[in-house]
Amino acid sequence: MTDQEWYALVKAGEDAGWKRVWEDVVEPESTSLRSAEMMKRYSLTAGDLMGMLYEDMLGRRKIDLYRGEGSFQGWLRAYVRGYVLNADPNKHGEISLEGAAAAGAADGAAAALDIPQQDLGLARNEIWSMTHLCFRDLWNQDPERALVLILKTRFHLTSEETKEMLEISSAANVDQLFSRAVKFMRQDYVRRDKNGY
Repeated sequence: MTDQEWYALVKAGEDAGWKRVWEDVVEPESTSLRSAEMMKRYSLTAGDLMGMLYEDMLGRRKIDLYRGEGSFQGWLRAYVRGYVLNADPNKHGEISLEGAAAAGAADGAAAALDIPQQDLGLARNEIWSMTHLCFRDLWNQDPERALVLILKTRFHLTSEETKEMLEISSAANVDQLFSRAVKFMRQDYVRRDKNGY
């Protein structure tokens, strides 16, 4: 089944399309190392993720945002990963009393909120700015490496999908470009940090 056929089945609400969404997107993401721990911590199930995806795609018509660029599976998986990341109640100004009580009990002390010693928002903005500057340096040096880095990290495409999209000779070459891009970003980050942006 091609991506366009799969897209049409999902958009029409057909069982065959949604069964494949469950098997190829929701279930693998919910059992992946990066999501399983967070899902457990925030009491999310694979069924919850499937329900949120179904509501967004058909209820809110976000399915219409897919333009056929990249793999349909990778596009859907990015949504599912977003649901896991956004499940953190502390990101939305809520404080989990159960989590605070459990942390206090583990320390043998009463549950208390720690007062932050540094401004995490400011630190996050500095890291974000530095990352963008390093990416700009990578783009100016080698745009192909920059594209490989974005497709693999931001859009979660496999090496094979990236190879087809950018018409690179082999998946091994994609992996090599990716590792060189990551190495460049690390070195550039250290260089910029030492020299003060």
